[in-house]
Amino acid sequence: MKLWNAMMNSLSSAAFADDRDDKIQEFWQATAEDYDAWIASDFEDQYAVNWKILSQHIHPAHRVLDVGCGPGSLSIRLARQCREVCGVDVTPEMIRVAQEKLSDEAENVSFHEGDACALPFESHSFDTVMSVNALQTMDQPDAAVAEMRRVLRPGGELLLIAYCYGDSSLLENTSLMRWAAKYGGNVQWHSFTFEQLAALLPAKGFEVVEAQKIWEGPVVAFLRGRATAS
Repeated sequence: MKLWNAMMNSLSSAAFADDRDDKIQEFWQATAEDYDAWIASDFEDQYAVNWKILSQHIHPAHRVLDVGCGPGSLSIRLARQCREVCGVDVTPEMIRVAQEKLSDEAENVSFHEGDACALPFESHSFDTVMSVNALQTMDQPDAAVAEMRRVLRPGGELLLIAYCYGDSSLLENTSLMRWAAKYGGNVQWHSFTFEQLAALLPAKGFEVVEAQKIWEGPVVAFLRGRATAS
């Protein structure tokens, strides 16, 4: 576990921050075209679980923000169940792929390039914010969660699904490592545990309504947080 944690955080030195950020951006740019195929090939069952959970908490009248939307497949699918979905991702190529998927039928979906730590939306402008398998890849997950709270209306809900690599063995994460190596491996994943992730929400203005491990090998957490009155 110590070896895995060291690998996951090996790019965290401030001295190499600029170079690291460039390499991370290059990594996600390279994966954009193949991302959906990788998910369908290696994680179809896991994403079926994700969908089942998320769809239970989406209301037809709600405006939803998908943070770290990637190539947009989930945003487009969820748009059939709510008033509006905005997807945001820091990688231009991911946004390009997502926008190419839009059709005339998807009038209530839009995609935006932006940093999760500085979301390009007004405060209290969403009923629901979701982030699926993205938080562990973000440079500052605590700042990202704070921004998700900022754009939520009081009483709105955060639907967070994230990997807990700190609870998973090196063997369980070999598939991820192989995939990263295919595209150069220049990326960072945080190795927080389920308990650390659950503790992050109250610290950023959320009441934890639900917290559970929804997948094992590697561990995946689902947390539902309600924005407290600010």
